[in-house]
Amino acid sequence: MTAQRHTLHTWSACVGVAALAAAFSFVPWLYAVGLYQRDAVRAGQWWRIVTAMWVHLDTWHWLADAMAAAGLILLLARVVRPQVIVGALVVCGVLVQVALLNQPAVQWYGGLSGALHGLAAWGGLRLLKPSVSDAEDRFSRWIGVALCVGVLVKVWLEQSWLSPIAFDPHWGFGVVRIAHAFGAVSGLLIWVLWEWRAQGSRQTPH
Repeated sequence: MTAQRHTLHTWSACVGVAALAAAFSFVPWLYAVGLYQRDAVRAGQWWRIVTAMWVHLDTWHWLADAMAAAGLILLLARVVRPQVIVGALVVCGVLVQVALLNQPAVQWYGGLSGALHGLAAWGGLRLLKPSVSDAEDRFSRWIGVALCVGVLVKVWLEQSWLSPIAFDPHWGFGVVRIAHAFGAVSGLLIWVLWEWRAQGSRQTPH
């Protein structure tokens, strides 16, 4: 892929994530059917597991997540294809929602923050081990270190295992911090599976 085409795909991914999140956040009927509601999911509305990450509670919530997503996509696109980055984001988001089903205290949820924690963890680990063509890219490794340390410190400081939800006066609603921890674990899981699959491919005789 040429540099120009890669740049186009990268920015398209940023815009696409922001646009999809905007649709589910500001179009009333999409908001209604997309928000994670534990009882609704348990009653059979399984699609909310996939759509909840795109629903945001207000403009500032959407803007913060859209900017964070764009920042991560731009950083990770140094060594990872944008399509793969978006795929990892979606998988992390779905895994977070599945994990939240085991949290009765979390009756409803919306937002990309859990998925973004997963993307940061997965992407940070991915940048620590760039491809052969990027072996000399020390800056990418430093970004990877910063992302991994940042996620670990944030999850530890939030202590979400003690209180899954914490009211944040800045946002004006309860922040589901346990989703951040679930996201970080999801990112780690995806990275481990990715490495296991890659190692298997390298060992397979051709």
